[in-house]
Amino acid sequence: MDFNRREALRYLRADMRDEASGVLVDTVYLKLRNEVQARHVLQKHRVQVDAEGVTLDCGVRLTSRDLARHLQGCGEALLLGATLGSRVDVAIRRLALGSVAEGAAAQAVAASLIESYCDQVQAAADTGGLAQRPRFSPGYGDWDLQEQRLLFPVLNCAKLIGLALTDGLMMAPSKSVTAIIGLSEKTECVWNRCMTCGNINCPYRENGV
Repeated sequence: MDFNRREALRYLRADMRDEASGVLVDTVYLKLRNEVQARHVLQKHRVQVDAEGVTLDCGVRLTSRDLARHLQGCGEALLLGATLGSRVDVAIRRLALGSVAEGAAAQAVAASLIESYCDQVQAAADTGGLAQRPRFSPGYGDWDLQEQRLLFPVLNCAKLIGLALTDGLMMAPSKSVTAIIGLSEKTECVWNRCMTCGNINCPYRENGV
């Protein structure tokens, strides 16, 4: 997968013009890249959208007004589960033990890599000619993180890609994503995930959004 240096620096909250920060994320990427064992599961579902949430064709009900607004006009959606694998978590811990700076950079680099991987998966997805909405994940807006418990069995994440959910609703491996991606006839859709999130004060928010 592609390494987006700019994205890694944004996650690190570093000055894009700072040469030392650039060298740091490049160095850490070289140490992490061979540990990545990216895997994903992608399913297409029919969806029914109303004011209070979304119902999947398998009967699972997702309750969120923000998600419903985001999927308005969509009759189908993709469910995505993706992970960089457990070896990345081990490598991040190892780098953090050796250097605080490398540990922080490793978190940022890995965050950028899982997003790049999800973009790659979306780009290759068979949508039947429909346009994709931006990824929308539990925890965005008013979509309760508890609803990860609904997505994981549908995606069969543990069996198919080795992705588990802890009692505290943390994903293991940690550099992982679950999301729903609306499919619609409209062609002006964009993938910028910051457009799906109402937290305008987030330090990781992309410029211009």
